[in-house]
Amino acid sequence: MPSPERTHRGRISVGMMVLVALVIGAFFVGRVTSGGGASRADAHTQPASSAVPTTVATTTTLPAVNVDELVENQPDRKLDPATRATLASQLVLARQAAMQYPTVASARAAGMIQAGEFAPGVGAHFISYGNLYKELRPDGSVDASSPGGFIYDGVSPTSRIVGLMYMSITANAAPAGFAGPNDHWHRHHNLCIKYAANRSISVPFAPDRDVTRAQCAAVHGDFMGRTVWMVHAWVVPSWESPQGVFSHSNPDLSCANGTFATNAVGFCKGT
Repeated sequence: MPSPERTHRGRISVGMMVLVALVIGAFFVGRVTSGGGASRADAHTQPASSAVPTTVATTTTLPAVNVDELVENQPDRKLDPATRATLASQLVLARQAAMQYPTVASARAAGMIQAGEFAPGVGAHFISYGNLYKELRPDGSVDASSPGGFIYDGVSPTSRIVGLMYMSITANAAPAGFAGPNDHWHRHHNLCIKYAANRSISVPFAPDRDVTRAQCAAVHGDFMGRTVWMVHAWVVPSWESPQGVFSHSNPDLSCANGTFATNAVGFCKGT
């Protein structure tokens, strides 16, 4: 018979695994909807690379950009000296964390999970289970040294790190997050995700649309009404976003062919 301590640890582990599964569903981010960047008007209108299969998308009655994302794209505000110093130290820790895994090969070697394919503006996300245990804080604070998501410019072994993703499990209001008011957090709604045998996650429908539970069940996916809070941090040298370190998208991050043209789900071929 297992000891009470072991049983307690097991319950915590199972609960965290369920939470992690919900968090991972948030990381596909296969969208190209925020302002700025080259060729955004052409997104979803040009044929995507044959390396990324086209998936049937939902017909939508929802706007292309959700409310959180609109808030996230507001201009940055000026920081006072003390806040600027605190944020600077946090960003140094974030940059150091990013450079620990410079390529997709190193991310895979560390046991990270691929969540979706490459999307222009937001890259390809790989999830660190170990960091999620440290990062998911009910008080909404951020451990800059333990990002839950690492963003790359493709999904090949040599694809390079370009940014990070942080997340929070605060219930309603956006988390306190980083020092200052400029880390604008977002969530996604109406998601259908599929967990593959090769420890990766696919997205059969575009997010933030009117996909239903029935549509998701028909493709044997798991439906999520809403994700946890998340924010991107473009802290990697030479990949700083011209829209700000915490901008939703990085307009310098395009498809391999130099465009922002994607398939129906929002993906294209990266490096």
